[in-house]
Amino acid sequence: MKLLHFIGTLLDRVFVVLGAFVGSQIPEFMQQYQQRLAGHVDELNHLLNQLRQTAAYSGKSLEQYIQKFTLNSDPDFVHQGEFMQGVVNRWQELHQALYHLSESSLWSRPYVFVKELQVDIAHATLAAFQPGMSLTIEGLCYTGIGILIGFTLYQLLAKCLMIGGTRAVAIFKQSV
Repeated sequence: MKLLHFIGTLLDRVFVVLGAFVGSQIPEFMQQYQQRLAGHVDELNHLLNQLRQTAAYSGKSLEQYIQKFTLNSDPDFVHQGEFMQGVVNRWQELHQALYHLSESSLWSRPYVFVKELQVDIAHATLAAFQPGMSLTIEGLCYTGIGILIGFTLYQLLAKCLMIGGTRAVAIFKQSV
C-alpha cells in the first residue's frame, strides 16, 4: 500500500510539473508566432510599397494599376493582376490579425489568438519553436493555469483508475 501511495504522490507531482511546463510555453509560442506574423506583414509592406512605386511611375494608384492588369484580355496579365490583388488581400488579413493580437489584453489574447490564427504561420512557428520562460504576469498566469490543469487531470485519471481499476488493486494487494 505504501508503494501505491508513493507512486500516486510521484505521479501527482509529475502531472503538476508537466502542466506548469506546458502552460508556461503557451505565451512563449504566442510571442514567437506574433514575431513571425510581424515579419510576414513587414515583407508584404515592402512588396506593396514597390508595387505602389511602380503604379506611381504610370501615374496610377495601386488599385488602378491592379485593375489595369485584371481587365486586360491577355490571361498572363490577368493572372499577374490577380497575384497583386492577392498580395494586397494577404497584407490586409495579416495586418488585421497582427493588430488585434498586439492590442489584445491578457485575458482576451487566447481568444484573439485562436480567432485570428494563420495556420501556415502557426505551423512554421511550431517547426522552429524554442521553449522558453516568460517572466511576465501573463507567463505566470499561464503557468498557474497549467498547474491547475495538470493537477485536475491527475485527479480525474486517479479517480478513473480507482473506479475501473478496483479489481486490479485487489489483485495487486493479494500478490503483495
